[in-house]
Amino acid sequence: MAQRAPESMSISMPGGAAIDAELRPDDPGEMVELTMIEPVRRRVFECCPICGDPATSEEHVPPKRIGGKKLTLTCEPCNNRLGSYVEPDLIDWVEGAISRPLLRSDAVQGPRKEKRLLVRNTPAGEFILLVDGHAHPDLAAILASGEIDLDAVLPNWGRCKLALLKHAYLAACLTYGVLEGEVADEIRRDLVSARDAKSRQDVPMSRQAMGLTVCRTYEPTTDEPAIRAVLHEPAGAVEGVLLVGRIFVSWSSTVSEELPQVDRRVSRTLQVGPPIPGTVMSVRP
Repeated sequence: MAQRAPESMSISMPGGAAIDAELRPDDPGEMVELTMIEPVRRRVFECCPICGDPATSEEHVPPKRIGGKKLTLTCEPCNNRLGSYVEPDLIDWVEGAISRPLLRSDAVQGPRKEKRLLVRNTPAGEFILLVDGHAHPDLAAILASGEIDLDAVLPNWGRCKLALLKHAYLAACLTYGVLEGEVADEIRRDLVSARDAKSRQDVPMSRQAMGLTVCRTYEPTTDEPAIRAVLHEPAGAVEGVLLVGRIFVSWSSTVSEELPQVDRRVSRTLQVGPPIPGTVMSVRP
């Protein structure tokens, strides 16, 4: 995942028409008030702030794919192994992607796999699916059949919030020093447990991660990778970090003993019309 997925594009159609599609929420949600305090600056620790082993690996906060920068050092397992387990779900959520799609139609025998599909919406509320990368050679025949069965996986919210917990925790350590206390100990145990899982599917849920307050905007407010910020809620101010100008994550957690189900799949039958030639006029990454 080296190149960031496009957020919006404009496609010129025959007769002068155009299709504008962009990453936008299905439900805009409620407006919130956020005050940005100061950028989180680079700080190097001799020991990994997650597990305590020697810190030898440059860590992006948040992941580089979504705009993070090298702000600290962690150990190699906490950087790469933990990152490979939880950060793909965060990236899919940020980029509006569904993964491991299987496409079926009467035109070909058996399903065809794509890596990821990007979901983009038009101002009229229509959705567009974009293949992220090179499409399967049989995709044209599948589309021409007129009816497609799609099965895919939505981002796992438990792993996504673990990724947010990791980078909110690192941002807090960069701001205040390595955190101490029972809550910090539980966060570190949860992150190490996720790192040491046998596979991505075996990553355990985290009460601290699921209790985080997370807010998102689709229009970036700053180019800074991480900024200390305060969310103003009726119950009081919530301190946390604004990641890449888009995602606020609290530094406190409302933990719950009851953890929700987070595996989400999508299964749809899509009706596809005849192909219409078009030209991509502009793309915004």
